[in-house]
Formats: sequence, structure tokens, C-alpha cells
Amino acid sequence: MKTNKVLAVALILAGILLMLQAPQRVLAQEPPPPGQPEDQSQAPAQDPPSRVARLSYTVGSVSFQPGGEGDWVTAVNNRPLTTGDNIWADKDSRAEFQIGSTSVRMDSETSVTFLELDDRTTQLRLSQGSILFRVRHLDDEDHFEIDTPNSAFVVQRTGEYRVDVNADGSETDTTVWRGRGEVTGGGASYDVVAGQRARFVGTQELDHEIDQLPSRDDFDSFAFDRDDREDRAESANYISPETTGYEDLDEYGQWHYAADYGPV
Repeated sequence: MKTNKVLAVALILAGILLMLQAPQRVLAQEPPPPGQPEDQSQAPAQDPPSRVARLSYTVGSVSFQPGGEGDWVTAVNNRPLTTGDNIWADKDSRAEFQIGSTSVRMDSETSVTFLELDDRTTQLRLSQGSILFRVRHLDDEDHFEIDTPNSAFVVQRTGEYRVDVNADGSETDTTVWRGRGEVTGGGASYDVVAGQRARFVGTQELDHEIDQLPSRDDFDSFAFDRDDREDRAESANYISPETTGYEDLDEYGQWHYAADYGPV
């Protein structure tokens, strides 16, 4: 018990040391003379976003392009992802990233761009391929949107969803196992509810068709198996599911109660 308490204190001290060693980015500066524009090169750096995504799983060849950069690099697990970043899962490859308690899985030959990511907004662009995502928490002020070449899908309730885009971007399929959402495109909007798959074809004008849920394929099984793993995570009993990456703790130890401190 004493060892656990000492370990907890050591981790806290390590965090404080890292904070103290971080470079100070904001410097005092004199205001510009009257009538002169402010020198933007000397302006204080903007605060980083308080919420980012985490690349939690990859298999095969997965590439990452930071926002504003031209080069693609090999994606590595635990990479932070934020507005402007791009991810590509190559043939026979898959990836998963997490945003709070929401998990998004990418199938083979899938391209995703982070259009906007902050405390309240998650807006992704699916240029081609397939993603399957589970939204566990959605406040009234939250906005979760998937844009495709011919439509936009806005999640209205927590649930499990899948969006597929063909190679030339002319067709988008939206599947809702649980939940509800709205698709807009071609000047119209369509509700898609639990137990439905909606197919949208075209660009300027959309032809749409509502079907029942299709049979599960290999990508569905992969994503639902990952969901089951999250549901079994013991760490959810001690840490908020909104803490990105909490379920990985189960693979590195066991939970204990430390007197005068709590669960560690």
C-alpha cells in the first residue's frame, strides 16, 4: 500500500517537473504607436486546443499528414490529432482514433481530414472509404458532423453509425444501428434513424434511397469487437470515459486503493 502511495506521489512530481521545464511562449511586448498596425510576428502564441484526438490503433500501412504540411509520414499510435490533420489508411490497413469517449474506426483505403476539432465541435471530412464510429456522449451544445463530397451527416443522438464513400465521391451510404442523424445535400435534408441505411447518389441533385440494415461485414465485426473491448475496460469504473485513452490502462497493471489518496 505504501509503495502505491509513493508511486502516485512520484508521478505527480514528474508532471510538475515537466511543466517547469516547458518553454515559456508568451512574452511581454510594448503596444504599437498610435496609428501603427500591431506586429503579428510578436503577438503571443494562441492557446492550444483543450481537446484533441488520439490515434489509438493501427494495422497495416497508415499515413499521417499534419495540418499545413506537405509531407506524409508513417502514423504512430498515441499521436495527437487536431484541426487540419489528415489520415490515410492504405489497402488492407485500418486505423482507430478517439475523441473523448467517441471512437472512430477507418477501413482499408480510407481518407479522413479533421476540419474542426474543439471542446464542442467535431467536424470530419471523409473523402473516400469507410468509417464506423460510436458516439457515447452528446450534450445539447455539441456538434458532430461527417462531411463527404456530396453530403453532410450531423449526429443528433448518441449511437453507432457508419458512413461509406465510393472512390469518385459520387455516392455516400449512411448506416445507423443506434441513434439518429440528418443528411443534407443537393439543397435538401433527410432524417436517418436507427435500423436504416440511406444511400445518396449524385452531386448537384441527390437521388436517395432508404433501406433496412445490411448484414454485417468484416469491417463491422472489427469495429464492434473494439467497442466490446472498451465496454469491458475496468478503468471506466475509476476514470471518466471522456478521458481519452483510459481503456489502455487495463493492459499495464491492476487498480488498487491507496489510503489517503484513492484508486491508483
